[in-house]
Amino acid sequence: MFQSLEIKKKNNNQFEHNEFIEKINIKDFQITQKILKCNYGYIFLCKKIKANKVYSLKILKKSKLLENKLVDRQYNEYKNLSLIYHPFIVELRGINYTDPYNLYYLYDFIPGGPLRIYLKLYKSFPLNYVKFYSASIITILDYIHKKKIIHRDLRPDNIFLNSNGYIKLTEFTFSKNIKNDNLTYSLCGIPEYYSPEMISKCGYSISVDFWQLGILIYEMLVGYTPFADSDPVNICKKIEKGKIKFPKNFDKNAKLIIKQFLNINHYKRLGCSKRGIYEIIEHPFFKDFDWENLLHRKLEPPFIPNSYKVGNFNYYKNIDENNNEEKNEAISKENDPFYNWD
Repeated sequence: MFQSLEIKKKNNNQFEHNEFIEKINIKDFQITQKILKCNYGYIFLCKKIKANKVYSLKILKKSKLLENKLVDRQYNEYKNLSLIYHPFIVELRGINYTDPYNLYYLYDFIPGGPLRIYLKLYKSFPLNYVKFYSASIITILDYIHKKKIIHRDLRPDNIFLNSNGYIKLTEFTFSKNIKNDNLTYSLCGIPEYYSPEMISKCGYSISVDFWQLGILIYEMLVGYTPFADSDPVNICKKIEKGKIKFPKNFDKNAKLIIKQFLNINHYKRLGCSKRGIYEIIEHPFFKDFDWENLLHRKLEPPFIPNSYKVGNFNYYKNIDENNNEEKNEAISKENDPFYNWD
């Protein structure tokens, strides 16, 4: 029977990742290459000089985060990643929030890049790929939901492939701690992945993650999202109607699970009943799927990105190299809400 993956200390108390997040000094790292653009900054390849180990370093401009009122969201990323440890979630290894110019996050480097790259390249994924990736996401959701954390931004851009073909979920900026079964009301993420309860602002919790999983499964199989439109307003209208068009000869069990994840009534959505995760793992879509070996990373991945190696990042970049860098302003300690995060 499927169980959550629990990482234990030697004394058998629950593992708390928080104590392993180092407060880093940027001078200890050699920044070697810009590899990805992100909101309000960039992700760089870097190397810890003494350890000679490769990491990815996200550098965000504090002035831009303050200007766009994103302090709380950055804090969510830091604190929620401090509380979790799962083999399919990116590890936050270090942080620097006292620098007057930038906020720094040090992560494990994930050499395979995001799933978005492969979707653009292959247009869609075979069914066995989709089962493997979606099952991996389900183990993550089971784990973080038990810790009262929702992700709220499941999409191919935030799911990366490691060199062994297993996934790493990234980008916890929109993650939210929902202790005491509280609901949240924020509209966040991208329109094509909004859930109906997000749009109506009626309040939601874990239901949004299962909706987004349904969108993700559809996009991986078809190559585009089920409610795609050039106009965000039309996207929202389509989501609220909930009518899904499937290509001909679409796998019947895939169609069934997508429809159940994309139930506009979030109380009846797959994964949201009292049986929770068990109604998902027992679904015909996952018939004979080897959950146990997936959790222990003994299941052979359907695809291993052997050609994606450190030092060759032509595929990895999403950067306008001719873009002039905006001036970065220093934030005084007195006006810096990041400075005393702990």
